[in-house]
Amino acid sequence: MLELFKQNKMFRFLLTYQFFSAIGGGMFSMFILLSVHLIYHNPIYTGIAGFLMAAPFMFSFAVGPIVDRRDKVAIMRLTTLLEFVVISLLAFTPLKEQLGVLFMFGVIFAYNIAALFEAPAGSALLPQIVDEEKILEANSMIRIVAMVGGGAIAAVLFISLRGEASFDFIYGFSAIFLVIAFFASLFLKNAVRADAAANTSFAKYVQDLKEGTKFISGNVLLYIIILLTALGMFAEIAFVNRPMFLEYHVGAHGYIIFSMLVLVGGIFASSLMGKIGNRFKVGQLILILLLLAGVMRIVFVYVLPIRVMSGVVTMIAYATFGSAMGIVVSSLQQKIPPKDMVGRVVTLSSTFRAIFVTIGALLGGFLGSIVPVVDYIFIFQGIGYIAIAVFMFFVPSVRRLPRMNEIGKDEPASAQ
Repeated sequence: MLELFKQNKMFRFLLTYQFFSAIGGGMFSMFILLSVHLIYHNPIYTGIAGFLMAAPFMFSFAVGPIVDRRDKVAIMRLTTLLEFVVISLLAFTPLKEQLGVLFMFGVIFAYNIAALFEAPAGSALLPQIVDEEKILEANSMIRIVAMVGGGAIAAVLFISLRGEASFDFIYGFSAIFLVIAFFASLFLKNAVRADAAANTSFAKYVQDLKEGTKFISGNVLLYIIILLTALGMFAEIAFVNRPMFLEYHVGAHGYIIFSMLVLVGGIFASSLMGKIGNRFKVGQLILILLLLAGVMRIVFVYVLPIRVMSGVVTMIAYATFGSAMGIVVSSLQQKIPPKDMVGRVVTLSSTFRAIFVTIGALLGGFLGSIVPVVDYIFIFQGIGYIAIAVFMFFVPSVRRLPRMNEIGKDEPASAQ
């Protein structure tokens, strides 16, 4: 991985941008649900917040042709600037106190509208500046630097807060890192010239969407998207209840600790995938990671109330397997399609996933208000992961996926 960093200047610039953007955006996303939970103690509000985080991504399909045919770097700059503005309003103005939860909902929605464009633009830019055989390594390195930075900042915040959730301080930090990310983006350049506006008529736009949909339905990406959709729903049901679950078992301060453990697991996963990810057949790797993540989630629920240290170990293991799954799937979506179709594939995938994530957020808020013990929700998530693994085992095109470096874009795997 270090060789890629040393030899590819544009990748170094992208890595720098992703580092600061991930810290700023990650801190906001990590703490906003806890903020809503601790201020209002209403599972319905937390569920709505989770819904608003995912709802914009239901329209990802409309973003794909724009990302594929426009200046990807310009999109990244504009969206990062918008993210900085909305989080600054939350951190540095009294609007939260004056307008209450509705203002917080508005900030969450506006931030994720910007992220709707930023994420696929970065995904589509990467295959243009990195060779195909280096895609898995590049994704692993991006996640490592983002999570190392996030872990360092989270540690500083943990020490600074001293048991008090000073969310304005956290959001202020988020805004600062986002503006640094914006300045870092000024060094980026598109490796491929964007198409002229004349090629982006409405008819061509619709045709681009049809081509992207046809491409997905004709190969294994169809089942990868089904996998992402199901995982997203189960994960979101648990995610909106995580503040309540962790506050009950380890306190609000413990929520910060366990959020940092997710970063630790992500670093482990990224390091492993970058070094040995190409040695395993992707299909078998996906099935194993799904099963292990499901089992670790269930074990976590049972061991955390007994011994916190055991909960720490199982949380890191769960985060490692889940993050490794994310790296593999992201790499597949960048490697299988042609370079001029990556944006459409990523955003169409995001659309289907977001639909079920929003359902999961609302369902999670409802379940959190009626289940007698919130632990049951996390057990349900683990069982869901195991069920998805069993389903994918019976899909030949997934089970037979070769090693990542053996997957070519010219002959995508059949969906049959």
